Amino acid sequence: MLQQLDHLPSGFATASARDLHRVLPGPTLIHLPGEAQSPLFVSILLHGNEDVGLHALQSVLATHAAKPLPRALSIFVGNVEAAKAGVRRLDHQPDFNRIWTSAPPATEFEHMAAAVLEVMKQRAVFAALDLHNNSGRNPLYSCFSALDEKHLRLARWFSPIGVLIHAQSSLGAAFAPLCPTITCECGEIGSAQGVVQAARLIERCLQATPESFGAEAEAAPLDIFQAYAVLKIPESITLSIDGDEADIRLPADIESMNFCTLQADRVLATTAAHLAIEPLQVRGFADEPIEGLLLRDGAELRLKEGAIAAMLTRDVRAIRQDCLGYLMQRIAHPPA
Repeated sequence: MLQQLDHLPSGFATASARDLHRVLPGPTLIHLPGEAQSPLFVSILLHGNEDVGLHALQSVLATHAAKPLPRALSIFVGNVEAAKAGVRRLDHQPDFNRIWTSAPPATEFEHMAAAVLEVMKQRAVFAALDLHNNSGRNPLYSCFSALDEKHLRLARWFSPIGVLIHAQSSLGAAFAPLCPTITCECGEIGSAQGVVQAARLIERCLQATPESFGAEAEAAPLDIFQAYAVLKIPESITLSIDGDEADIRLPADIESMNFCTLQADRVLATTAAHLAIEPLQVRGFADEPIEGLLLRDGAELRLKEGAIAAMLTRDVRAIRQDCLGYLMQRIAHPPA
């Protein structure tokens, strides 16, 4: 499934995400040389409709067209097939950011992910960036799977907001033991700010040295949140965001709740009275159920305790294929 190239293929520099299938037949790992041999790894299009990484890379590569890269660069181009269709993933595919398991690989997709990881381990990867768009309105922020200072210093280069999230089968979690690693959430699809920030981060990483992540490196402030719950709507439940009748109805302004402190009793949704199953499930990052965070009060579904929300979205396809959003809490660093 995985193709590897030692050059930038013709057409890559100008292709849109939807047209990239004309350049690459499928998932591809592209290795470009640079003055420093330990490569920066950049992952793009794990979700086919999230094209910020492609645009950011095209911008950076254009500035280096007539000169060598300051550091070797390895680019993983993920779900080219979904990108052609302009969707997160196709119905027969897994989520390309949920295949980086630490268990022995069991599917062709997991074997592909394991191969990418092994190749980059052998190449002594310098740092890893996984570039994404958000499916809802959120500030630009980074995600990391551990509070190691090397990850936090990299996160500060992208945004003053960081989220600790223990998604064990994500690319970020897989690369974390190897090098400084963050997942960059670069705003909604089409966000020019997200492309600019991602391009600046790539350029800074290409120019960086190992000392950049040392104890004496400049430490900008970082506001850290920890995600502790995922909100999911069961497939059998009908869903409405525009006020139409459905088993669960989300408020039209649900995305305005992102990165806001929501007080206890905040209404997240309204529901039909006849439902025999929970219309909004709360789960941990090992997919275990979490009880006691939501309260059904007649037709209203309320938070039982205060929380900070993230990634809440009106995108029904994203809700169905992934989740409605996350609940978080602000944490101190180092933790108290």
